[in-house]
Amino acid sequence: MKALLIDQNGPRLDAAYTDPTRSDPTALVRVLCVGVGGLDLAAVAGRIEHAGVLGHEIVGRVEACDADPAIVSATVAVDPELPCGICDNCTAGMPRHCRSMQRLGFGSTDGGLAEFVAVPRRNLVRIPDGIETDAAVLSQAVADAVHVSRLVPVQRTTYVTVVGDGVSALLIAQILARRNASVRLLGARSDRFGLCERWRIAHRDIREAGLRADQDVVVACFDAEPTEADLSGREAAERALGMLRPRGALVVSGPAVPIEGVGLDLSSAADAVVAGELRLIGARRGAISEGVAAIAAGDVDLAPLITARAKLDDGVALLRTAADPTQLRTVVRVAA
Repeated sequence: MKALLIDQNGPRLDAAYTDPTRSDPTALVRVLCVGVGGLDLAAVAGRIEHAGVLGHEIVGRVEACDADPAIVSATVAVDPELPCGICDNCTAGMPRHCRSMQRLGFGSTDGGLAEFVAVPRRNLVRIPDGIETDAAVLSQAVADAVHVSRLVPVQRTTYVTVVGDGVSALLIAQILARRNASVRLLGARSDRFGLCERWRIAHRDIREAGLRADQDVVVACFDAEPTEADLSGREAAERALGMLRPRGALVVSGPAVPIEGVGLDLSSAADAVVAGELRLIGARRGAISEGVAAIAAGDVDLAPLITARAKLDDGVALLRTAADPTQLRTVVRVAA
């Protein structure tokens, strides 16, 4: 099969890559489209460890599944996380915190930028009729935004700031704004503020925002794409904490895999956290089924987040397209 992968020589399109092996209860999925964004590009650049097929935002059509024949021919979103199922966290009902987690498209696990992928049946979520496959590639990203929105109580009177201007920040701002009209987004890319205007979300350049200690919740979003210093590192921590009123909450939302150069420096934050009795909450991943449900309910506007389209046959050229700083998400069409 055709596959776009990374090896010791860098990214390349292999027209004769080995087909995935399948055994019960694994399903064979014909890949329809895949989203390519900052995480995938970080893997290409070596900022995330990976050797093999790229791609973790996968939508496909089930070709075979012995464990559930009824799902054959269904269009599905693929959960990219593969917990072991036997560690203490998995058996305690916390598979998202598996100690031996594997992820499609990262480490040594093949992803979905290929004609076929084999995954466990439990990783498949049906896409309801009416949802475009292009939009469905963002199911996991939407799920993560929904998860963040549930970590802290947000009422109509709650003052909320989202720090960041990548896809995750834009989705979180959308989800939270449906519950609270006072939500604002602080970013460093003025070209993305037009999206906030489209959604009627208040926005401002982070370098112009005051530190008035008047926010109840600040969500700091870390995307894999290279970003301004004000959105990562010590500067971001100091700004976020400076915005919070006493007993406010800082939610730190970041990628599920470690990325070189992306992080929040909280080394000097202890005094501020203690003095203000602030809450620090980490946000990891949401259930992809909730992302699909949110898309089906019309809770998010995804069309403007898909800024480029490409074909798998274009190979390495599509990675150059996705790496353009003006792009948010590139959708790669694999099959018709």
